[in-house]
Amino acid sequence: MWPVNKHSGGARPGKSFGAWVGLAGLVLLTACAGPKERFVLLPQPDGSSSSIVVKTAGGETPLTTPYASVETDGGKAGKTLTLNEAQVQARYAPVMDNLPLRPRTYVLLFELGRDRLTPASRKFLDQAIDEFKQFPAGEFIVIGHADNIGNDAFNDTLSVRRARLVERELIRAKVNLISIEVIGKGSREPRVPAKKGVPEPANRYVEIKLR
Repeated sequence: MWPVNKHSGGARPGKSFGAWVGLAGLVLLTACAGPKERFVLLPQPDGSSSSIVVKTAGGETPLTTPYASVETDGGKAGKTLTLNEAQVQARYAPVMDNLPLRPRTYVLLFELGRDRLTPASRKFLDQAIDEFKQFPAGEFIVIGHADNIGNDAFNDTLSVRRARLVERELIRAKVNLISIEVIGKGSREPRVPAKKGVPEPANRYVEIKLR
């Protein structure tokens, strides 16, 4: 349910015993005894690999697999090691507990030509709301979409209605919001390619983006 970003980035030494967040993934940066620092690459939310490059005066060290780790000392990188999830949790529990929440995206599907959720998405929204209530207040962007079976004006209006329905559900459930923005995209951003006038259930959707 979360966005996956697999671009490469460069890691540079920063504040010790903190978290370094790059475009490619999430890296733990922890202090060792003396001038040493250790980088640990965390997996994407869905468990897939990301990548990062640790740059030192001695060169570049790529980390490309979940829980890959390297220690730097005096401008030089040591041997790359691969830890496991249990080791990372045990060694860096204080850091893990204070990592910032990563942006999340939830997708809800709708019935043909209506602003009514499918039964499966109705259930999924209830589950998502339970998750939202466990987090600190967030910024929500709710984006409605339509499949390309009507004219543009109809699809634009329908996409906004779908997004507004989700907005009302979040407010009704008293989700802790910093802000909420509602957008209608009509049929301009289909998830699945489809010809004009051909119904496509996957394109009748609303995205909830939480950051």
